[in-house]
Amino acid sequence: MSTTASRPLTAELVIEVAGRIVDEQGADALTMRRLADELGVAVTSIYWHVGNREDLVDALVDRLLADMGTLRPRGATPRERIASLARALRRKLLERPHLIALAHEQEKTALMFQPVQAAIADELVALGVRDAEAALALHALQLHVVASVLLERTIDRYGTEQPVDPLEAFEFTLQAMLDALSARAGS
Repeated sequence: MSTTASRPLTAELVIEVAGRIVDEQGADALTMRRLADELGVAVTSIYWHVGNREDLVDALVDRLLADMGTLRPRGATPRERIASLARALRRKLLERPHLIALAHEQEKTALMFQPVQAAIADELVALGVRDAEAALALHALQLHVVASVLLERTIDRYGTEQPVDPLEAFEFTLQAMLDALSARAGS
């Protein structure tokens, strides 16, 4: 049944509905027939607007990459801005796991992380962390975010009991990392 009957069919609408299907049920649930049913149109109309399924998946990944590029630092100090970027990246990764997987399958993971890496790198320099130490700190922060996301997804998927809330553990470790970086930059 069409949930978009009052809107004219556009490429943007097709991509939006396709993204919702992937977000809610995974990439395997995205078929042209299913999408046509959701939109209340013929399959050929979808092909006319976005091309084939591969073209549609490319458009979804491109849209995700653009969205990841919108992450901006918030806060008065470099430390606060680094923390805000780490939190925002974590949220984005948790919100869109199926689209993140599609980007990874298309070997666009590095492109997906590049904007936030550049922003964190700028903040590390502002904090006083430079050169090889800044590169290591950047990778450690990114690994922390990704590991936190994997832990939370595992808990969600398998119902594993944890003695600590994953978000609380993420925040504790993030603050410990920032404490260490601040201390090193100050020395």
